[in-house]
Amino acid sequence: MNSLNILPQWFIVIYTFLIGLCCGSFLNVVILRGLKGESFTFSRSKCPKCNTQLTWYMNIPLLSYIFLKGKCAYCKEHISIQYPLVEALCAILFCIAYLSFGLSLKTIFIWIFLSFFIILATTDILETVIIDVHTYILAILGLVYNIFNFGYVNILNSIIGAIAGFLIMEALAFLGTLFLKHRAFGEGDSLIALSLGAIFGYKNLLIIIPLSILIQAIVSLTILAFGELKNKNIKLGLSYIFVFISLFIVGFLNFNSEIYNSNNYLLIVVPLCVLLLWSLKIVLDDLKNKKITAKNSTDEQTPVFKLLPFGPAMILSATLALFYLDKIKEIILNFIY
Repeated sequence: MNSLNILPQWFIVIYTFLIGLCCGSFLNVVILRGLKGESFTFSRSKCPKCNTQLTWYMNIPLLSYIFLKGKCAYCKEHISIQYPLVEALCAILFCIAYLSFGLSLKTIFIWIFLSFFIILATTDILETVIIDVHTYILAILGLVYNIFNFGYVNILNSIIGAIAGFLIMEALAFLGTLFLKHRAFGEGDSLIALSLGAIFGYKNLLIIIPLSILIQAIVSLTILAFGELKNKNIKLGLSYIFVFISLFIVGFLNFNSEIYNSNNYLLIVVPLCVLLLWSLKIVLDDLKNKKITAKNSTDEQTPVFKLLPFGPAMILSATLALFYLDKIKEIILNFIY
């Protein structure tokens, strides 16, 4: 790969982007056929609506979707936006990996990790399904990654991380059965934590999992807020927004040492904490009422409150850690001390 360093960086970035597009196109095949239980090898692509086999020029990543205006050339049904999104996301992440780590064997490992991250997050978003074999392969690759000392930990830490990741998520899931009467996290989330533990080690996993919970909370609060506002439940919708804003501002003020040490700190934080507690009371009362409604409801087919899949939050947290783990640690240490 050293011989490629003589090429202009812009050329390598464009080439990397094209590789990412092609890999993203392949990931779409793996995702959709995996969910259907079909093999992704030795068979041509076809329209998922009319099952017509596609010609080569209908399979050009990103461009085919644009030229076909998002519709099948045969049945004219709309093509899922998933196809160009996965392709573009994969291409962008591949470029970021190259710009972060250069042309190296480590970069190839990062590309493979990112590919599996996209697969796991997408299947979880589409069907709340984690295909076990994907997590096992990712865990094995994580062990190999650390055997070659590309990561932050040694192989022993990597093995302990894999075991710890699975046990931590299973313990959290068990606590959910005690307090919520059902698992707090799915079995697939435990397998994702196992693979992430193999990549990052158990110490870094103790950063990634809380960060995942924070990301999940932000996304959930945002979706719930807009949902309630859409249903014209203004008070509850604003309460979700206030919870998010208050938590963000209080966290920022504690992180900013100048404000934290000033005389105005309590004058700002105390009203925010009061607002936060008031908003939380409204939110918790609503969740309690929905739980009672669900318990008394005879319609078991219509869930009153549906939890978002946790896998994508873990994957996003892990992706950030791949590129910015040292920076995340620095922010946490500054926040604590």
